[in-house]
Amino acid sequence: MYISPMNWDDLKLIDAAARMRSLSGAAKALDLSQPQLSRRLKRFEDRVGARLFDRTPTGLKPTEAGLRLIPLAAEMRKNADAASRVLPDLSGSALKVVRVAVDEVRARILTDSFCDLTELLDGVELEIISSHLHADHQSRGIELQIRSCLPETDTLIARKVGDLAYGVYGSGAYVNSNPDALNDLRYKNCDWLGFAPDDLWYPSQVRWMEAKQVGRPKMRTNTMTTLLNMTVSGKGLAVLPVFMGDGHPDLVTLTGPLEELTNSEHIIVHRDVRREPAVRRAIEAIASVYKEMSPKLTGASPSRSLQAAE
Repeated sequence: MYISPMNWDDLKLIDAAARMRSLSGAAKALDLSQPQLSRRLKRFEDRVGARLFDRTPTGLKPTEAGLRLIPLAAEMRKNADAASRVLPDLSGSALKVVRVAVDEVRARILTDSFCDLTELLDGVELEIISSHLHADHQSRGIELQIRSCLPETDTLIARKVGDLAYGVYGSGAYVNSNPDALNDLRYKNCDWLGFAPDDLWYPSQVRWMEAKQVGRPKMRTNTMTTLLNMTVSGKGLAVLPVFMGDGHPDLVTLTGPLEELTNSEHIIVHRDVRREPAVRRAIEAIASVYKEMSPKLTGASPSRSLQAAE
């Protein structure tokens, strides 16, 4: 015989009737009227096809069927009571630290807006973990990651938070000594600084330099911050994020934002982890920072000016 899925409210009736040994007592315990409880108990007995209590002058007496079900109903009540005791403490044990995996460029975006970010986080502690690798979201060692590429599994969700553009820069000293840096001869006649030949380290920028037929870089690195320092030192030209290059007092902006090197930025999170209140707050805070910094990140800031020869 098919019986529809069990309803805990029905088991409450059985448990209360067994403990109170009367319909009136059970009704009072459940804040029901006695006729209402009687009807519901009768409907339940009809549904399972068994009488659970005998009505006797001294009160309710469990039948054989009732004796089998009553301990299970009592166990469910104990578990429900235990859950009720735990509920007030759950907010205290919720996730408070959110770890976000970023490379040094995204780390710079977050730290450049440190004051705004911490205010938006409102008590949630953000740990910035340096990584160029895809984070292992399954192990839950990392809650968030910021990347330009989209995840390849449907267990992860990507939210676009903005765009990030790159341009060509050189130090003032280098440009003064190498005027071809100010025109398209820069690709042939200037020294260049680049990235280690590894797919982990800015492959789009490496391919762009190859397409421009730039000579072998004079120096190479695997971090953007080191590349910035090498460029400032006057060793050659380099492709840098516009938000890092435009505002630097020692660098000359040699191109506009390169459309082919402008990529979308995404926050990546596991579907299950996204439900954590702290994770949601961290996502909104990071998204807000990206929105506020958008003109700088894309090179659309009104104060940006291209420094070129007259």
